[in-house]
Amino acid sequence: MNTVSMDKIIDLNASDPNFKNEVVTEPGGQHLKNCFQCSSCTLTCPVAEVPGLELNPRKIIREVLLGLRKEVLESKAIWQCVGCFECTDRCPQKVRFTEVIEALRRISVRSSDKKLYIFSKEKDKNRRIKLSKEGKRKHSFDKRFTESIWLWGRTWEPEYIGRYLMFGRGFPFGALIGFRYISMILGMITKFKIEFFPPWVSPARREVRKIFKRAKSKNK
Repeated sequence: MNTVSMDKIIDLNASDPNFKNEVVTEPGGQHLKNCFQCSSCTLTCPVAEVPGLELNPRKIIREVLLGLRKEVLESKAIWQCVGCFECTDRCPQKVRFTEVIEALRRISVRSSDKKLYIFSKEKDKNRRIKLSKEGKRKHSFDKRFTESIWLWGRTWEPEYIGRYLMFGRGFPFGALIGFRYISMILGMITKFKIEFFPPWVSPARREVRKIFKRAKSKNK
């Protein structure tokens, strides 16, 4: 069975009928199946109006419901949402698209992890996807942000932005990109917008690490 998309023919014979159930089981994706394609989300999305970007909330949900797992998880679109919650506020079915996007991002990152598929069965290896360039950068930024909170109990901007440029953008290109922002960084430091020295908040750091450990144990 084939159906017509906006610009191409979609072969549903290669679709994954369980993809929508995979998303529904993720936190935030519970109400996905309530969508009746009214397009309220797309009509209120400020990013969908930007030329050159691919984000179309209605289309993404439709592709999930059709089982287009690889197309959705490898797309740039799921990483272009800015989390303004306009779509969530306007949705008559309470789908909460912003949280659906977060669920898709988590599945995308997990499905691109080589370690999870080394000893998997062949059918599981076929579910592995290639993370888009936008996805790699966003995931790297989120990872450095989380690591900074783990280290200091709160974010220390010079440290985590520096590590993001080095690891997320690659060496030496990340360092070269960082030099472009030197004047802005110095200006923010002199105006006390960011701290030059790390925050020494030991009690807060211990409490934050307890939260991390509890969250990690629940996800096992």
